Amino acid sequence: MTDTEDSPRFTALRARLAEQWSQRSPKSVANAFSAPLFGTPGEWDLPADVTPKRELLYLAVGIPDVDSLPKQALAESAAAVLDEPGDVALRYGFGQGPRSMRAWIADRRAGEESDPQIDADWFQLTNGSAGAIDLVVRSLIDPGDVIIAESPTYMGTLHNFRGVGAEVRCVPIDDEGLDMDALQTLLRELTAAGKRVRVVYTISAFQNPSGATLSLARRMRLLELAHEHDFIVLDDEAYRDLWFDAPPPRALSALAGGHGVITVGTFSKTIATGIRVGFIHARPELLALFGRMRFAMGQNQFGLRTLGHYLERGLFDQHLGRVRGVYRRKRDLLHRAFLAEGLETYLDWRPPAGGFYLWATLRPQLGLEALWRTAVEEGIAVNNGAGFTPLGDSRQIRIAYPWTPEEQFPEAARRLRLACERVVAGQAA
Repeated sequence: MTDTEDSPRFTALRARLAEQWSQRSPKSVANAFSAPLFGTPGEWDLPADVTPKRELLYLAVGIPDVDSLPKQALAESAAAVLDEPGDVALRYGFGQGPRSMRAWIADRRAGEESDPQIDADWFQLTNGSAGAIDLVVRSLIDPGDVIIAESPTYMGTLHNFRGVGAEVRCVPIDDEGLDMDALQTLLRELTAAGKRVRVVYTISAFQNPSGATLSLARRMRLLELAHEHDFIVLDDEAYRDLWFDAPPPRALSALAGGHGVITVGTFSKTIATGIRVGFIHARPELLALFGRMRFAMGQNQFGLRTLGHYLERGLFDQHLGRVRGVYRRKRDLLHRAFLAEGLETYLDWRPPAGGFYLWATLRPQLGLEALWRTAVEEGIAVNNGAGFTPLGDSRQIRIAYPWTPEEQFPEAARRLRLACERVVAGQAA
């Protein structure tokens, strides 16, 4: 007699499996890198024990402006891709990604950086810049290797680094980016201790979260240190195209002739986060290493080819000019709203020259955790700056302006002022 799923044998088996697993924490099967994270709040989570008094205004997400999304143009490109003969857009896609799209990126890059040697073979398409960073570190890092990151830096990338067992060390930044004297001191200390520094990670233009841009002089010094200490520079250019008044200095990859520099980029911030299209930019001989470590069954071919068709129609630069204006206006409106509410009494900030974020330092009378929690109770969500620092030490909040409707800025500023006043008065949430 053949057993069925309702037979006594399988009913008993399900009961044994339930007994085996029901009292076991997932942490017991986690590896050394994921186990410490289990059960901890996410960096984007709101405080679980705080209930907002009113509907939340979100200034905590780095997402493009809703009205700027090129929906119609993307829909037209999607339709055109589906109308093409065959099934190329709807099947697995291996290798570096569609050559026509890589050629478009390469031509644009070669023109911007005055570097005619760059061609399609210098690019690997990925699932966003997060996918690019994951692929790079999985290819380069052994457990125990040191990655030096800026402090503050993007919190998601810190998870990428820890997920491969890297030892993450940090170097402070200022308005010109990485502090090169501090970096040199740390490199010498690590060398003396027998540590291997494999990568120095920088968000070189309009940094997340600080908005800082690495100056030309510091770019040159970083490359000198990379040569001296034999590490790779990993340059995250997620915001490079989102300048407001002047472009950033020449790219690190161009300054180095591509040697010893790996660049990652994305269309998430300029087009839409849901597109999930990014790239690795490096010399072809190094790029080949990452291709061998890409174990997924290729990229999202439909998304890649839809975006590629959009780019090849010549629509990107017009769109980019438009969104630069949108984000410049939003930056200015939020800045003025903060001034109108007198928030300079409680916070110190500088309007960024590009990108998505205000990085505001708390005055001494405010506590970071208290302000973050009280702001949520007053109905405004901002980011607790502790998540952006490898050591969790911060006196800042990150305020994201691109996604929030600009008509909400005055009320957001008012609520943030109320939260500051409550903390100072000892009435924090």
